[in-house]
Amino acid sequence: MLTDSILHLYDHIEGELVEMKDGFHNKVYSSGNLIFRVSPSGRRKQKDIINELAVICELYEYGLPVSLPVKSVHKRLVESIDNHHYVVAFEKAKGTSIDVTNREVWNKELFYHWGNEMGKMHSAGRKIKVHRPIWTAQQPDLLNILPKITSEPITERYKQLLNQLGRFSLTPDLFGLIHNDFHQGNMVVNEGRLTIFDFDDCAYHWFAYDLAASFYHANWQASSFTPEDKEFSRVFWENFLNGYKEQRNISKELIQQIPIFLKIREIFLYTLFLEKWDLRNLEDWQAYTLSNLKHTIETGKPYSDVNFSEMIDNLG
Repeated sequence: MLTDSILHLYDHIEGELVEMKDGFHNKVYSSGNLIFRVSPSGRRKQKDIINELAVICELYEYGLPVSLPVKSVHKRLVESIDNHHYVVAFEKAKGTSIDVTNREVWNKELFYHWGNEMGKMHSAGRKIKVHRPIWTAQQPDLLNILPKITSEPITERYKQLLNQLGRFSLTPDLFGLIHNDFHQGNMVVNEGRLTIFDFDDCAYHWFAYDLAASFYHANWQASSFTPEDKEFSRVFWENFLNGYKEQRNISKELIQQIPIFLKIREIFLYTLFLEKWDLRNLEDWQAYTLSNLKHTIETGKPYSDVNFSEMIDNLG
């Protein structure tokens, strides 16, 4: 069994392994002060995982609050199990998952720190040179969405969005190392401070994608669980950007890219759900989500009512 193999590889384990979640790509276990991520070897190469861990360690040196990898009994950061899986151990971050219904946690202070830590990462990433996937104008489908899209209107919509990115220059203000999945599910909070994890998709990409993914998931959860909060978008962006700009410059081009990436995130999630969910046994909320995503993508309906042009005017 996978768990037996992990137990033999690490001498830091206190008690049994407890499965935390069965994610879309990895299995995650917990024991004592360690978290174990098990990835199918068919999805990721060992050298890619090693490079991911190098990014995490360098970000830590630049002050980003991350969960550091831990070596096995063989003094390795990545171990192979049964020739089909790779396992990595991480220090367990202090804190709890972010509850969007808890106003003592889900508030403007959190959004400020969220933006601040993202800005810190984007600034530090300019000094980090590690081999990771990279967006180019010649190969703009970094998320590898096109082969998975089954709808011609959505294919065309996605190509249009990628073409829109072509009008922007790959400047250090807009492009560099990003987390690539920087939402509240990949953070924990402890007395208002954040720890960020799940860097397995980090890449050299447009910074705006990180900002868009953060807002997409934050707004999705907020509108689902606290629909009465009509001020959420304004409060989120005001405080998030205040935190971000303490670390780096915010240009009008960065803001202009956010609605493009909100729609790209929508298409990414739609294709991911189609790939990972059991389409023959969908729960009601899953069926609604797929139908709603398909409609909003094909019609080009904006993800939110945020006025990004007004946001640019307010940059000053």
